[in-house]
Amino acid sequence: MAIAGIDWIALFSAALGGGLTVKLIEIGHDEFQRWRTRRDVDGKTVDRSLEPLLRATDELFGKLRSLVEQDFVPLRDVVKDGLDDESFASVVYLFVQFWSEVEIVRQRGLSTEVARSKRGRSTQAFLRCLESRKLRLIDRISQRAIGESALVDGRTMNFVEYVRHYDGDAHSRRWVSGLIDLLSTTQATDTRQAILQYAVVLHSMIDTLDPEHLVTRDRPATPNKLTAKSWKDLNYRVFKIYLPDVKHSQKYIGPPKRRP
Repeated sequence: MAIAGIDWIALFSAALGGGLTVKLIEIGHDEFQRWRTRRDVDGKTVDRSLEPLLRATDELFGKLRSLVEQDFVPLRDVVKDGLDDESFASVVYLFVQFWSEVEIVRQRGLSTEVARSKRGRSTQAFLRCLESRKLRLIDRISQRAIGESALVDGRTMNFVEYVRHYDGDAHSRRWVSGLIDLLSTTQATDTRQAILQYAVVLHSMIDTLDPEHLVTRDRPATPNKLTAKSWKDLNYRVFKIYLPDVKHSQKYIGPPKRRP
């Protein structure tokens, strides 16, 4: 019905529609603000959790890169009787420290944050890759046991603490024996290539999770040390299947290699 030229039904509908639109906009804005706040909180939580892991990864990769450049010669003439040799013990400890930080990230249960964080999902992909059957250096259970054995009060033991713990704890010596055995056979090409492939993944993990190198160092790769078989494994299995999101994988493995 119209009175004095006014269509009241149309006016009421317009007012209702306008109010509803404003309300929907308010709800949408509030939801966006909550999503952004949650994303920021999740991001900070993941960043705090990953920093110690990245530092441990950087230290381990730095040592492995140095050994790779020297074809592991510094380890070949060392008497591997436990951790008595300081240089050998330091290499063992860097693996222990890295696996311990992996366990800390795992035990903190970042499932919710990881599910919502691109950086967290990338971390999960790298850890799954490093524990995959053809890439891991020792069996998964031993690796996790080594990491757990180095934890004290929710943190990783320092070098002196761990060596002292190793000397006095039979279980610690039991679990780390596989790693010691592996590092004692670096005169074998297969062992050196296995460690080199592991180091390549560590390198790509550092560059992906800390692209600006705020807590890590930007180091050049050593693709010249890879055999044709290792290049093929890394290119077609590691980077194509496990880590498809890694950009510029050629940086780590170089151009295709021909078999001699």
